[in-house]
Amino acid sequence: MVVFNLGFTAPINPPGISPVLTPTQVWAGLQRKVRHAEEFVPLFSACEVLSEEPGATDFDPYTVIRAVTISPNFRPPGGPIRNVCKLYAPSRVDFLREDGTKFSNYVTQGPSGEETDMFMTYVFEWRHAGVEEGSE
Repeated sequence: MVVFNLGFTAPINPPGISPVLTPTQVWAGLQRKVRHAEEFVPLFSACEVLSEEPGATDFDPYTVIRAVTISPNFRPPGGPIRNVCKLYAPSRVDFLREDGTKFSNYVTQGPSGEETDMFMTYVFEWRHAGVEEGSE
């Protein structure tokens, strides 16, 4: 098995962009992404929410279980792929697959300290069971 770990960070409100998003709007967008993945990820053609459950305590994440379908525009198309989505308001969502693959979205504050100075960081831990380490 091979595991690819990588990340990418981008400003949410780069200079000159309009409208300027607030932290509340960004969190609402991440919540929508969990339930309507196809609107945010071109790889997906459909997203069905299977269940939702609040955390047992204030410290536990809200959990959404969903099934996403790979678009026929990508090879190989397929699905549904079951994801367990853990929402840690107001700044993090983890997307967990049954094979151990994990994708995370983090909202972080920028150096200015201004409320709208935010960054989105995407972290990917792709697990590929069918690929041998060192193969091409």
